[in-house]
Amino acid sequence: MKASIHIKHGRLIPAAILSATFFATDVLADDACPQLVESRAGSVFNMSAFIKDKGSPEAALNAAREAVTKVNRGGGCRVLSDVPACEETLKLASVAIEALQTCAASRVHRPMNNSQANG
Repeated sequence: MKASIHIKHGRLIPAAILSATFFATDVLADDACPQLVESRAGSVFNMSAFIKDKGSPEAALNAAREAVTKVNRGGGCRVLSDVPACEETLKLASVAIEALQTCAASRVHRPMNNSQANG
């Protein structure tokens, strides 16, 4: 049976921002880098998978900042059909960026290599 996925245009940007985390596998991250972050509303973001996908906390931080910048340059959440979902995604992105800033600045931070990522 063929399943079709329908995403409203207004949900496309938030879905694109988080899509990598939904399909990534969980990995061990540096102690200074949380594996998950959560917004006050209960939305969860898989930080360890995002860091693994991007190669380092610094690269993940840059990618997260770029994604938020793209949304803001495109008119922000008000131009999307699902404004509350977009706003929640941006709040979660803010929590993730704050955690990534701490993680990247940590003296404990060390680059993830294949042996760490594979357990």
